[in-house]
Parts: sequence; C-alpha cells; structure tokens
Amino acid sequence: MNTKTIITSLGLMGLSCTAQAASSDPWNYYRMGGNYSSAYSTRYDSNFGMSIRGMYGFHSGNDYGIDMPDLYGAQLGLHANIPAGSVFHELSFNLGALTGSKTYEGELKWKQQVFPFTAGYSFNVPLSDSATFYLGGKIGLHYYKQELSGGGGKVSESDSSGTYSALIGFKFAVAEKTDIVIGYEITKYWSDVDPYHFITVGFSWSF
Repeated sequence: MNTKTIITSLGLMGLSCTAQAASSDPWNYYRMGGNYSSAYSTRYDSNFGMSIRGMYGFHSGNDYGIDMPDLYGAQLGLHANIPAGSVFHELSFNLGALTGSKTYEGELKWKQQVFPFTAGYSFNVPLSDSATFYLGGKIGLHYYKQELSGGGGKVSESDSSGTYSALIGFKFAVAEKTDIVIGYEITKYWSDVDPYHFITVGFSWSF
C-alpha cells in the first residue's frame, strides 16, 4: 500500500468517525457544517433567554362542595440553558398573574387573584431540527386574594403560601431565536385544595 493510499484511507476513516459522532449528537453535526437549521442550535449557543405564556386553568375537584373559579392570565420567565451532550437543561425564574371569578345561583360571586413566583427546572430533548420535548417542575411561593360578594355584602382575604407544579410540553422553532411553547401544568396552590390543571401557550426567546 503506497503513501497516497494510506492517506486516503485515513481521511475516509476520519470522515466516518465524524459522521458517526454527528449522528449521535445533532449539535456536533450542526457545528461541523451540517444542514440543521440555526433555530435548532441557538438553545445551546444562546445561554440566556425569556418567555411569556398565556395560561388557562381549571380546578380538578369539588372542595367543600364548591366548584372553584377557573383561572387565566400570563406568566413571564427568565431562563438559562445548560448544555449536556445531545440534550439540555433549563433553569428559570417565573412570575405569574392569574385571575378568575364564578357566580353561584345568580347571587354569590367568588373572585380570585393569584400571583405565583417560582423557580423552575426542565429537561429538554431535541426531537428534530425544529421541535423539542420538555419535562420539568416549579416550586416557590404565591400571593393570593379572594373576595366573596352577594346580597349587598362583601368579604375578602389575602395571604401567601407555597406552591409547586409539574409540567410537560413541546417547543417549536419559528425563527432563529424564537420558539412557540405549548404545554400542560398541574399546579398545587393550597394544601387542602385539589390542584389546578393549566394549558399554556406562548413564546420563548434566546438572547
């Protein structure tokens, strides 16, 4: 085997190893010149970002014989991405503002306002060049205000307590640094009240 043949063989072996590594880690494939879209790569290349999501939640039980009001509102979040091979971790701080009301028998009206502040973690698995699956949770505190009115009278109370959530969903890249985020959260606000189930839809940006 002459020198040219040896050099050619080594080159082919190198290309083979590169392709194998790229197939096991799509981020490496992108960085070595593959055709994955830039939107797919920015989850690693941009370490920080923010998100805003609309939320609509319904109560899962019938505590104290009362069907509690649905809650709706928005959540603003700041996050940091941590690469780990072909997946990445996301740490976040989140602030929400939710409200809802319900009228019972045409007379009694119950209004709620909830302001959760939480720290979150999610495990993110890229499924393609534009879709990512995530699974995680949040824990923190929330301030709430409740008001009951009817028959010419009104009673209100406010307090704060702990809260925690489990969440699951998908992110879809729509631009180089922008994702649409669609998810589900189950959230416990009060220890003696069944959890709320939330559908969330919004946008996430990378800096």
